[in-house]
Amino acid sequence: MKYLNKTNNEEIDISSNWILTYSDMVTIVLCFFIIFFVTSANENSILYDIKEKLNSRVDVLETEKTELQGENENLEKENQKLEETNVTLAEELFKLKNIEKDITTSNENFIEYLRNNELLNDVYLIQKDDGLLIRFKDSILFNSAQADLTDEGYVILEKIADKIQDLENEIRIEGFTDNVPINTERFPSNWELSSARAISVVRYFVQEKGMSPERFSVIGWGEHNPIEDNDSIEGRSKNRRIEITILNKPD
Repeated sequence: MKYLNKTNNEEIDISSNWILTYSDMVTIVLCFFIIFFVTSANENSILYDIKEKLNSRVDVLETEKTELQGENENLEKENQKLEETNVTLAEELFKLKNIEKDITTSNENFIEYLRNNELLNDVYLIQKDDGLLIRFKDSILFNSAQADLTDEGYVILEKIADKIQDLENEIRIEGFTDNVPINTERFPSNWELSSARAISVVRYFVQEKGMSPERFSVIGWGEHNPIEDNDSIEGRSKNRRIEITILNKPD
């Protein structure tokens, strides 16, 4: 397109290129707003999802908080019960410790008797999780292959009975042998021998000392559950034993 300048009669060419530039700018601005709108919509959707998830998590945390508060109350009650139980257990443990002390140190007659008869290495006291264990080599209570208490065995058990007679704890008597087979009319196997020896000890406590039979339990292990190797004379000697366990109370 040309334009005539009347002042000097010159023709001026007027181009339409600016229209293209203008339309490009408008298009760019339009695209910008479209992108901005779409992005904004997506962000709102994401923010909404995050809000919903956070609300859901808050609800879960509130529920867990309520449950934890309930569990805490239960634990406080249990702790109170345990404190009360610990007092009782402490009293029972004190009694057992006193028994152990009486048998091993304070009872001069018993210690003197064992020393004079060279029996100090044949009686052992062991504090275990389930109670106080008193272990005897069978040779100080019984003759070989027999289940009748010796005179020496009566004396030793009498010293023990004096210390446990007034207790309420249950008592477990266990008999053990070595792995040398036995086959007699009275004892067809080591099971019968070990059981008979444990029963002889219980019979003494119940019949001779008047202790309640309900407090006692008897186990005959035979050659099973050895504490030493049966391949040596010394090991077999240690495996032939009687164990008296003063059990802790069930609580």
